[in-house]
Amino acid sequence: MIDVMTDIEEDTGRLDAAARWYSELQREDVEVETWDDFLAWERDPLNAAAFRQIQASLTIIDRSLRSGSRSAGSIPPITTPSGSTLRKRAWLSGLAAVLSFAALGWWVASKNTKVEPETFTTLVGEQRTVTLSDGSTITLNTDTSLEVLYTARERRVGLRQGQALFEVARADVPFHVDAGGSRTTALGTQFDIYAQPGQVAVTLLEGSVVVSASTEHERGFVSPEGSDTAEPKRQMLTPGDRLEIMQDGSRTLSRVEPATAVQWRSGVLQFDNVTLAEAVAELNRYSETRISVPDHGLASERLSGTFPTGEPEEFVSSLALFLPVRPERSENLITLMPIDPD
Repeated sequence: MIDVMTDIEEDTGRLDAAARWYSELQREDVEVETWDDFLAWERDPLNAAAFRQIQASLTIIDRSLRSGSRSAGSIPPITTPSGSTLRKRAWLSGLAAVLSFAALGWWVASKNTKVEPETFTTLVGEQRTVTLSDGSTITLNTDTSLEVLYTARERRVGLRQGQALFEVARADVPFHVDAGGSRTTALGTQFDIYAQPGQVAVTLLEGSVVVSASTEHERGFVSPEGSDTAEPKRQMLTPGDRLEIMQDGSRTLSRVEPATAVQWRSGVLQFDNVTLAEAVAELNRYSETRISVPDHGLASERLSGTFPTGEPEEFVSSLALFLPVRPERSENLITLMPIDPD
């Protein structure tokens, strides 16, 4: 009996702490240090489970109150009452205890409900902006495919290929983007993710996000009780950070100008001291007409400048002004060859 009571006390304590963490993270001025402390606390799998339980339960209670179905035993709005610290802690503890029952009810009800994700795609050279049910927007760049699945406990996006800009509306549940072995988590912010074969780049424009490892892309969308079984490596980004994650798990963090990172929305690409091979690979994403540079010496030449997307002929014409190149055209292929000095 003593062991059982100890387990109950431990569970209540974790839920109490999870409720307080949840309240703290909803603040618009939440600091980086607060996120760091939370992530350290969440490394304990039992703490992480308690926090997920709070997230799921609060959504249920909030919906119930909005529908007007309040009764004598219903929960008051989620605002801590004025008074002493002891009163606040007691209120949060009581809330946590009730939430555990609400989470159980949600879990039972959801076992028989299967929600299918919604798919959005763009063709080569196409851009598309979609507005989600919570007011968040996603701008898909060229040749991009992603899936969106909203549940009571989370907002989840699976970026299968391509690039997208996410402008996330603040809500009571987190916003996850799974791409190429990474998971980016936000509450309300703006960030860009570019998923390439063997590599994912996350660029933060506003707010803050946490990037961790994920295996969701291998399995597709899974049920909540089947996810997050392993402790991921987490990294918090600040505006202007660009995190590149390779297939082997290695990471490179650099700084970029946020406005430059999303110039693709305006139909232009800006290159700063990149190789011709790198520039061509990026430009080829936007047109069915491809550019090829088979000569290794020419491909390693470096260039800077701003060029329109989807206009390979214009790029080739501009290139000929400062590099010794000769274009050879064949149907939808432009091959750049070096000009012999002789």
